[in-house]
Amino acid sequence: MRISAKHLRQYCSERLPSDSHELRELLDDVGIEVKRVENDGAAFAVELLANRGDHRCYAGVAREVVGRVGGTVQTPATANLSIGDSPIPLRLETDLCLVYTATAIHISQVEQSLPDDVLHPLIEAGLQPVNAAVDTTNLANLEFGQPTHLFDADTIVGGITIRESKKGETAWPLFSEKRVLVPEGAIVIADDEKILAIAGVIGCEESKVTDTTTKMLLESACFDPVAVRKAGRALNIHTDSSARFERGSDPSLPLIGAGRVVHLLEAHAGATRVGSTGVVGHWKDPLRQIELSVRRVQTYLNHNLDAAECQERLERYGFQVQSDGDQLNVIVPPGRLWDVEHPEDLFEEIAKSIGYNALPESMPSGTVGVLPSPMQQLRSTIEAVLLGAGFYETITDGFYGRSLPERLLPNSDHHLQAHVETLNSLDKGYSLLKNQCLGQALLGLNSNIRMGVKQVRLFEFTRTFHPNPDAENGLCTERHVVWGLAHGSRRDPSWADRSPAADVWLLKGIIEELSTALGIPLRLSTDRAASDPTGSLLHPYRRAAILHGEALVGVMGEVDPARSLALGLKKARPCYFELELHQLNQQSGFNSFVAPSARPLSTRSLAFSLPPHVEASDVLETLEQNGPNWLENIQITDLFEHEEEEVSMRAITFVLHYRNDESERTTDELNAETERLAERVLATLRSKGVRQRI
Repeated sequence: MRISAKHLRQYCSERLPSDSHELRELLDDVGIEVKRVENDGAAFAVELLANRGDHRCYAGVAREVVGRVGGTVQTPATANLSIGDSPIPLRLETDLCLVYTATAIHISQVEQSLPDDVLHPLIEAGLQPVNAAVDTTNLANLEFGQPTHLFDADTIVGGITIRESKKGETAWPLFSEKRVLVPEGAIVIADDEKILAIAGVIGCEESKVTDTTTKMLLESACFDPVAVRKAGRALNIHTDSSARFERGSDPSLPLIGAGRVVHLLEAHAGATRVGSTGVVGHWKDPLRQIELSVRRVQTYLNHNLDAAECQERLERYGFQVQSDGDQLNVIVPPGRLWDVEHPEDLFEEIAKSIGYNALPESMPSGTVGVLPSPMQQLRSTIEAVLLGAGFYETITDGFYGRSLPERLLPNSDHHLQAHVETLNSLDKGYSLLKNQCLGQALLGLNSNIRMGVKQVRLFEFTRTFHPNPDAENGLCTERHVVWGLAHGSRRDPSWADRSPAADVWLLKGIIEELSTALGIPLRLSTDRAASDPTGSLLHPYRRAAILHGEALVGVMGEVDPARSLALGLKKARPCYFELELHQLNQQSGFNSFVAPSARPLSTRSLAFSLPPHVEASDVLETLEQNGPNWLENIQITDLFEHEEEEVSMRAITFVLHYRNDESERTTDELNAETERLAERVLATLRSKGVRQRI
């Protein structure tokens, strides 16, 4: 968007900086990013926030500036429209139109031009003047952010109906060479015979104002932003009107925008209104209220503010505020209903009003870190094993198209044909949530082979989604998995020998290493591999299920050659494994963080004489196995070598640390527990020559 500094000053009185550099800094600081300064500071090319339709006009930019510098927004003059009987029958048949207004206007010379001073903001914006009708609607859009449109009233047959388009309907958009198919469900403005406009997007050739038009019908409305966006994208038509509507327009502006057009036409083009303005639509201001705590604002911004200052700053942006001590009751204006819903949104408005550079800088408060969760420890251990085995982590999409399962799966009845599918996907190649990882793993291998990579080892932590109406979310079950794929040789070839190809024995070794690292006894079974949906896609004689006890936790094996060939791998024989992380996490020995005791630990010491053939770990293991759950830890603190009956002995001291978090344990209880543990060690190890030292 291109704006004139001179014209912007008309909205913000004299509060704007006179220096163009200072004005640019002010615009940047309030969120109106200046991309270029043109004509020695007379104009600015600005980039606006994608979610702020109210910014796309002078009034919106001025409101942001006033929010910082104070004052009020001075808007151009508008005509006061008389609401009453519509000049033409109006029928509203869709809730996607919030408000629709129609005003009849007569004009003698449409082709005449408006005065240069009136056209100045239009020209500065890079829009070339066309005629009085087009220029006034463009000006109202640029000044207030309210798109309007003028129809040739003589081309309208019967009345006007605001409805959703039907299947197979066509229209002839402005500037198009031929008629186009209108997407079903788009909002259209139609008479009794034809479509007059694609609502919020563009008018049509058959109802446009020409140089010979003398009777016009002015349309000013507010439409659902999502419906406008979908229609514009489906037709590949993008206009200034759609840019404003699809970001959420102000439902209170249609009459104001129409009043601006009428004022300009009456003042500069000799036009006259005929009758009253017709209005249809069920929209009413919901008066959205947000409770705001001044104390929370102070904490959030780390800035001293009282209720009066918060109220004054919010009112600059058009919010209505009532103060009740620390609490503010804030009513959101209609133009901000699309983006202001929570107290945090109001924090941002106050912060912009103060200026981010003016807010104090402070370091965040420090907190005590916590140990990794069991799942994080599980993933870290698996990752270390796979990286050590030469695997590289990859990231694949969470979606794919229908073509992938059609190529990968052997038949249409396969269990993995069932997917969670997105509705109205913009890209059909990403319409399905993935329910298996093998297809993307093979595609990744194919890409590497085409690039000349011979040694390919990939792994990924990811999720798969499986349709299940009985799931907690009512839609699907999620599985957290890690998969790995190997292709090439078992190790990098060298001059000394030629390594055999990576095969199921390589995967078997990796599964065994994971079993050891995780402390989970995993075993392989060929009997149950076919029952797993992914296992059924592996070679029938070179696959195995990965079991913990009787629980199936994963599969491994060589990929079925037919499945590899279906994805373009003609000579490759990749091997694949997959493990379900939740199953492994339930069996892992990783512990969650335990909060330290609020009371100091109680300590007791035990000393034992050990002969050479008895290790200190034997005593330590006996103490740990027989100690109570409130035995925090045991430390070895002293070693003294001596001889007993000509036998070299080692006197070792073990310090026992007891927790006191549950209750106040007496000295007698601690002593009794320590004596019990000493007797247990002697009962277990006395036959090996262990003696207690007093």
